[in-house]
Amino acid sequence: MKKTVYMLSTILVFNSLVACSSLDSDAKKAADLNKESIEYIREGDLENAEKAFKEAKEIITQYRETKEYEHFYEAYNKYLFAESSKD
Repeated sequence: MKKTVYMLSTILVFNSLVACSSLDSDAKKAADLNKESIEYIREGDLENAEKAFKEAKEIITQYRETKEYEHFYEAYNKYLFAESSKD
C-alpha cells in the first residue's frame, strides 16, 4: 500500500513539473510571437505580423478559462516585458 501511494505521489509531482514546464514554455512562445508580430509591423510586413499574432492568440486562448491562466499570464508578462525592463 505504501509503495502504491509513493508511486502515485511521484507521478503527480512529475506531472505537475511537466505541466509547469509546458506552461512556461507556452508563455515564452506566445510572448516571443507577439514581439515578432510587433517587429513585422515595424517592417511593414502585415501578413506575417497577423500570422504571428494569431499563433500567439491561439496559445493564450488555450489557457483562458482554466485554473492555470493566472500563472500563464504572469509568465507571459515576464517574457513579454523582459527585454524592455533591461533598458
